[in-house]
Amino acid sequence: MKKNNWPYIVVPLLIAIIVFGVSVIIFKWPLAIVLSLGSYAGLSFLFTPVLRLAGVNIENVKNSEEIITLLEEGEKDLSSIKTIIDKSKDPEIKTKAQNVYREGSKMIEYIKRNPAKAITARRFFNYYLDKADEILKKYHDLISVEIETDRLISLKEKTLSALGSILEGMILQFSKLISNEVMDIEADIKLLESTVRMEDS
Repeated sequence: MKKNNWPYIVVPLLIAIIVFGVSVIIFKWPLAIVLSLGSYAGLSFLFTPVLRLAGVNIENVKNSEEIITLLEEGEKDLSSIKTIIDKSKDPEIKTKAQNVYREGSKMIEYIKRNPAKAITARRFFNYYLDKADEILKKYHDLISVEIETDRLISLKEKTLSALGSILEGMILQFSKLISNEVMDIEADIKLLESTVRMEDS
């Protein structure tokens, strides 16, 4: 049993036991058993949590729990990146981090609207966002201590390069995710153009 799911099992069970106790006093044993089992079944159904994403029920979407976990972890990484951006005093690092944050936010909003595509975007969540957060944290931890200027310059260049690679990877993955939709729109436009041409002839 998942730790956060125990109330959905225990509460209906406790109510069913109370119903059974009261029913035994008022009615006969068989009816008390039927009433308590019925109340447990009904309350279990009512108490069962519905998985929702951006207000949409995704319970029937394949791997829905993994999708929720991916998005929760992704939003934590984004929040951490935003905190570092707000603290950053280096304009180049700040700009690069803002670009990563913007692309990450765009991807997460897209996945919320299209949850079935989240599994395809595992690399975005488990690698790109996570790695961006990790690199930015390490960079800011290191520049907060006294290190020589040459090493600081080298560290900054490597951090900018890494963030650039992450951003490029994120953009490529987003392009792959939406490619089918782009093709659908293009097909619709071609069909519309051809219909208009037929009307003109």
